[in-house]
Amino acid sequence: MAPAAHADGRSRKERAADAAIEVIAADGLRGLTHRAVDARAGLPPGSTSSCFRTRLALLAGVLDRLVELDEAVVAAVPDAGWSTDTPDQRAAIVDMLTDLLVHWLGPARSRTLARMELYLDATRRAELLPELEAANRRFIDRAAEGIRRTGVTNSDQMARLLIAHMDGLLYDALTRPYLGGYDRAALREAIDTLVRGITSPST
Repeated sequence: MAPAAHADGRSRKERAADAAIEVIAADGLRGLTHRAVDARAGLPPGSTSSCFRTRLALLAGVLDRLVELDEAVVAAVPDAGWSTDTPDQRAAIVDMLTDLLVHWLGPARSRTLARMELYLDATRRAELLPELEAANRRFIDRAAEGIRRTGVTNSDQMARLLIAHMDGLLYDALTRPYLGGYDRAALREAIDTLVRGITSPST
């Protein structure tokens, strides 16, 4: 029999994975233990171990949960309607991408921190690479399709450039907050510059 869902609709496994994301965001991967996740989730001792038997299984579970939660974000990014023919159309694309950054630095900040920790850890753990690659591929493919509709021929390359720059903005905002300049207006200016470069006739 499957374990009963929590009052908020999440299963015990989902609660453990969500708590693990928060632990990683707060304490880094060195703070990630089954006991710490139980405490963060408010679960009885041993609950996380029953869902994820090993540390590697727990890390894989975190990745699965990150992918699941970000699916809704990726699905909300249209792969049609991208056009830079008019200033208003360009502004709509810039606003959409800026909204993503604001989301990842605001409501989804813990997920962003955990994801970046896992990116670095994956350079030492080949087991984690396939899921990270799959998650990135979905977003790149959607961005590439949108960029293709603006008339850019090397859209896959430009999509990778777009994602790399957006990840760079996220990394800089999270690791160097003392530099400031990462309110919505500053993020929008950076994205506007990026979109202009990617969709310029020379590309």
